[in-house]
Amino acid sequence: MTQPPGFEEARPQPPPLKVLEPDIDSANPWADDALERKEIANRLTSIVREQEVPFVISVDGRWGTGKTFLLKRWQQDLEKQKFQAIYYNAWEDDFADDPLLAIIAQLSEHIGVGFKERAGKLAEAAGPLLSYGVPLAVLLGTGIPVPPIPIGKIPTIGKRSSTKKLNAYRKKRAAKDELKTRLRELALEVRDETSQPLVYIIDELDRCRPTFAIELLERVKHIFDVPNIVFVFGINRSELMKSLESVYGGIESGDYLRKFFDMEFVLPNPDPDLFCEYLFGRYGLDTLLARTAESHQYDIREIKRMLLFVFDTMEMSLRDMDYCVRLLSLALHDLEFRLPVPPELIAILVALKVTNQELYRGFVNGTARGADVIGYISTRRLDDASSAPYRPDQPFGDIDRMEAMIYAADSYGTVSNQISAILGNYELENPQYLTEYHLNLDPENKGDKSKLLSLKSWVDGYGRDQHVYLEEAARKIDVCFTLYYRSIGR
Repeated sequence: MTQPPGFEEARPQPPPLKVLEPDIDSANPWADDALERKEIANRLTSIVREQEVPFVISVDGRWGTGKTFLLKRWQQDLEKQKFQAIYYNAWEDDFADDPLLAIIAQLSEHIGVGFKERAGKLAEAAGPLLSYGVPLAVLLGTGIPVPPIPIGKIPTIGKRSSTKKLNAYRKKRAAKDELKTRLRELALEVRDETSQPLVYIIDELDRCRPTFAIELLERVKHIFDVPNIVFVFGINRSELMKSLESVYGGIESGDYLRKFFDMEFVLPNPDPDLFCEYLFGRYGLDTLLARTAESHQYDIREIKRMLLFVFDTMEMSLRDMDYCVRLLSLALHDLEFRLPVPPELIAILVALKVTNQELYRGFVNGTARGADVIGYISTRRLDDASSAPYRPDQPFGDIDRMEAMIYAADSYGTVSNQISAILGNYELENPQYLTEYHLNLDPENKGDKSKLLSLKSWVDGYGRDQHVYLEEAARKIDVCFTLYYRSIGR
């Protein structure tokens, strides 16, 4: 197939290897809200708007589901609505010894613009506690059982030493009470000025060192529980529970976390179709499709469609989807005009490379079977009946064709022979090439036989030059991944 005149000149530029996070438009924070997260932010605003008592909310979402996108833009939206709202990325201060220093510094820096005198008094009141360097959460009681000290290990304390320690404790307690008084005064002044509570958003807590994350929660619990301040934590709850367990061992981490949060909000799963349409435009796939000769538009359109299907089937995170679409766009720009790989295969390989590089490499090198890939994909959404391998209303649909492509890319001749053996009730020589599902299909059953015949037909149809397809697709994807990860210093 020859290229149309002027095609090379018309080909759009490939997407950048690294895309910096865009600045948020303070006038319109939701201008790039492809997932309609503004609706969630509005619900959160309605919750915090009237709060006067100390209140703590957690926004729970696994990594790559858009928590940071939501929380950063919500903070800007709150500011636009005349709230005093702070966004603090806890991970950036993970190096600090005491999170109290980071919390106070962020608060003083932000609030000092309009409440300079109060901010100065707050910093002054925090000074003694910071200089003591005492883990106040331990001092005041955290609810965590402390292992008893063996009698022989208890140090003896003289009368003078005991008095000195008691006086030190009283000073620390007085310093804590003074800090809380200053916080209460500041929050009340913010309320009087704005008619809203002070909102303090803390993000990326689950990425911090376990001890830093736990101490930060304890500081908020014991020092910042004052009226007119609302704390909002962006967390991955399951990862934060692991942090707790790594420090405290067999603690009931879920129960322990609940004592910190007055409300636990779970971020709903995004619509992958909606997000992908945004990504396809962002990384130029729509432009590439428009510039491609009509005879080949089907190929790129099918790659897009299959990638959407794979995203939904494998329940991938937003971050993983972004990687996939960016790398797919790079790969398509690198392809010759006549696409040398089937759309289903390149979509599967891109997704597999992002989510399970070890299995991807084994499949490409021939040390892992296509059945292993199919099994891995099926485990990604076991809890959703709509993602079951076969449905009565669609006896041979997209999932079936995707599996046929994987089988064909593995070894279409061997797979085809095994299916023929099942149909003929013969002994299989290489059953490891098929999944348990296909091995257990009954050729005496009319429906199962139809599935086996369709599977064999599709495998045979896909099978021509399958090794060239697989190697060519893997080569192009690997080149794009190497360039991309090099660009971000991974």
